[in-house]
Amino acid sequence: MRNNLFIATISFFLFACNSNTKNTDKKQCDNLSDTLSLSKKSRNSLIEELKRLKQTISSNDKQKIADIFDFPKPYSFFSVYVEDSTYLEQVKSNSNNVTKDIFLTHYKGISTNIWLDEMKYLLQNIPIDSLNYKDNLELSNLIEKEPCYNSYQIEIIGDSITLRMNMNSNLNFKSKKSSLDEIEENANEICDHSFWWTFKFDGTKLHFKTIGGAD
Repeated sequence: MRNNLFIATISFFLFACNSNTKNTDKKQCDNLSDTLSLSKKSRNSLIEELKRLKQTISSNDKQKIADIFDFPKPYSFFSVYVEDSTYLEQVKSNSNNVTKDIFLTHYKGISTNIWLDEMKYLLQNIPIDSLNYKDNLELSNLIEKEPCYNSYQIEIIGDSITLRMNMNSNLNFKSKKSSLDEIEENANEICDHSFWWTFKFDGTKLHFKTIGGAD
């Protein structure tokens, strides 16, 4: 009964605020509108931020992409080994930190190891506007003739935004041959991997937090 009364009250205010009824208390209508639009405004801001991130990554401009991160970053942050003796020398000379200059110099190797192309694919192919009514968006890139496939996800939990790429086993794949050590081509040991980027959203801006991965 109380729930019905609450719903009826809200419905009345929504109807009254969208009509020309002179007896409507304008202050009450404004307060209700603000309450509803505040959440929508925050959600719209997040969507616009993700679209800007998409533009940045899709630009392939390493200068712009470098601005996603706050430098310096510890060497372990990127979990990357670049086969260039100058890379380690530069990192060591900066107290085992990766500076913006080092990032730009070794961008090709670092971008590969942080799966930048996969994050680009995620942002370009998941319909970001659908976050207007969902906190979790997923996309599967299953190719029937391939032993492994990738799936992609954008997930909102509180003020945490995660972009995730999972490599999965194609269970319907019929292996015609085995890889090394007689392991099937679609075995978990080969196909199952995860990688993610995590951001914090303060209501208006995205702030990059961590990169992670798991096998």
